[in-house]
Amino acid sequence: MNGKHTSLLKTVPLLAVGLLLFLLYLLLFVDIPEMVGVMQQVNVAIYSLAALALLSETTLFALAWQYLLIPLSVKVPVKKTFLYVWVGVFTDLLIPAESVSGDIAKAYLMSKELDVNPGKVAASLVSLRILGTFTATATLFVSFFALLMLDYSISGVMIQILVAVTVMSALAFLLLVIFCFKEGWTKRLIYALMDFAEWISRGHFRLRRFKTRIIDGLKVFYESLRIFGSKPFKLILPIVFYILAWVFSVAIVFLVFAAIGYSDPGGPLVLLLKTLVVYTLLVAIKSIPIGVPAEVGIPEIFMTMSFILFGIPQEISAAATVLTRILTVWLRFLIGFAAVQWLGVTNLIGRGDFVKAKD
Repeated sequence: MNGKHTSLLKTVPLLAVGLLLFLLYLLLFVDIPEMVGVMQQVNVAIYSLAALALLSETTLFALAWQYLLIPLSVKVPVKKTFLYVWVGVFTDLLIPAESVSGDIAKAYLMSKELDVNPGKVAASLVSLRILGTFTATATLFVSFFALLMLDYSISGVMIQILVAVTVMSALAFLLLVIFCFKEGWTKRLIYALMDFAEWISRGHFRLRRFKTRIIDGLKVFYESLRIFGSKPFKLILPIVFYILAWVFSVAIVFLVFAAIGYSDPGGPLVLLLKTLVVYTLLVAIKSIPIGVPAEVGIPEIFMTMSFILFGIPQEISAAATVLTRILTVWLRFLIGFAAVQWLGVTNLIGRGDFVKAKD
């Protein structure tokens, strides 16, 4: 095995640790035989539709990014954009900072391979993040109040989680928007972060040498944002593609429940609203860079417990979580790994290239 593959595989144990954590949770709190019995009854045809929904979600997300690049005069083959998205997904699975690692990988590859200005790529990715944060916050708000209007009884713990995450998501959205309009604030923040990084590394990282490059990148970044503002109609297609991607991502979980034959006592609408709430909360939890692999272990436990708090039987909640994560983690992992091999960037993770990208 060559050095590139060795450096890549060094990150895989992070996923194994998270997986073991989830298995420990199942052993302690879930009736394993009952959960397995539920999983054995899965409808393969419907479960395959969930897998198809996952592929559709990623394709639509790639198209949303592609059509955000067009107004910026960035010409990128759709195939490349699609591959970069999958590499970003793969990076998110392995690097314990999901809120930024995948975007860094995508931006780095596009700017390096296709000689695209990093400021333009960053502007497109930040725009996608703003759109994603707004969509998630709106989904959480609407689905939560829809449940209340249907007189559905929500546990006090879940209400506290919902309120806390909704407030944090709204603040995150507000901060993103503010920094998109306040160029001076952004520069000061970046310089402060650079000084902090140099201080905490005791001078090991000399980031100030990148000052000129960062200033040029910021200039292009804000010019790109102004282009979006001057061409609002150019944003219609990206928004449509992104919303469709979001719909398909939620459909994955809903189809998994259908595949195991679960019918909620409140009916399909209540189950859909529960799915919307739990999925949106999960996205919010994963987007926080907490310094541990947040893609495996913590999300599964949170997802299972959330469904239980919504009154879904324990074995059903656990089975739905496992079946969902097989698709959203392990199927994505395999496809992302294939994309990494296709692009020949096996050494992106865990070696110098990715460190340079972050610098």
